[in-house]
Amino acid sequence: MTITTAQIRHKSDRAQRRSGISGTTSFLFVQVARYHRKRAGELLGDLGLHLGQEMILEALWTRGALSQSELAEHAGVRRATMTVALRPLEKAGLVERTCDPDDRRIMRVVATEKSLVLRPEVYAAWEKLNREMISNLDIDERRVFERALRKVRNTMRHQLA
Repeated sequence: MTITTAQIRHKSDRAQRRSGISGTTSFLFVQVARYHRKRAGELLGDLGLHLGQEMILEALWTRGALSQSELAEHAGVRRATMTVALRPLEKAGLVERTCDPDDRRIMRVVATEKSLVLRPEVYAAWEKLNREMISNLDIDERRVFERALRKVRNTMRHQLA
């Protein structure tokens, strides 16, 4: 039995695909994250929001007034990044920044009444995104998927700590 160069190359290509980046769970995760991000951007765009702004608003809606530093820490970004991220939200009237009465160096951020009107729509958009994302999974698969995602998240969080 003679093996041709093409057969050897084909086996090698298959092995390389399995061992390369595109054959990994991480690659698949990145693909899913991209689609999720794109769809979330579409749904939030319909509400006049940019991706990430809903996370800032959610922190303010659920935790109340926060300093910019606390908000940055909660979002996992640098304070300078948060400063830039807050500008369009403030311009749109969705958040207000004021100096802390006890320490004028600290800027407090609070969600406005206008943002509170938007809250149910943001939650509905995220619920729609969630339904779409898991629509092809049965109830048992959903439980396993969520449990696996939590484990992966906690592992990655631990790696970055």
